[in-house]
Amino acid sequence: MDLATVDIRHLDADDWATFRDIRLRALADAPYAFGSTLSTARHHTEPRWREMLATRTQFLATTDDVGIGTVGLVPEADESGLISMWVAPEARGTGVADLLVVTAVDHAVAAGHHRIRLDVTEGNGAAERLYHRHGFRRTGIRSTVAPDDPRTEFEMLLIL
Repeated sequence: MDLATVDIRHLDADDWATFRDIRLRALADAPYAFGSTLSTARHHTEPRWREMLATRTQFLATTDDVGIGTVGLVPEADESGLISMWVAPEARGTGVADLLVVTAVDHAVAAGHHRIRLDVTEGNGAAERLYHRHGFRRTGIRSTVAPDDPRTEFEMLLIL
């Protein structure tokens, strides 16, 4: 894949169906990487998808108008939480993930944030290596993914 053909754009509430489609693909492909589940997401209504996009900054990577990746940022005071990162299997290893991380970092800097935090599920070495390449480091904080999901995740932090 030629990275010059990859377009990254910000999704707004009117892009809810596009976000729904890429999110459902992500949850189906990599359920181990998310705290959300495909079964729950399938039941979200249009207003719920719109609300999600209204409370975050979500980016979509495309090539030839086909979604191949996504990443989100949630503002939290003077920092951002990086969420919903996913790259389609056919685009992995091509640099698309790096483009998405750089886009998220640039957006956080432009917003005046001083840190970006994220959580990685234990055993997701590819994600940890990606974030580490961009300066994120483990903080030592560990938790379970959710009260009803005992998987372990660890926090990573990037100081901007």
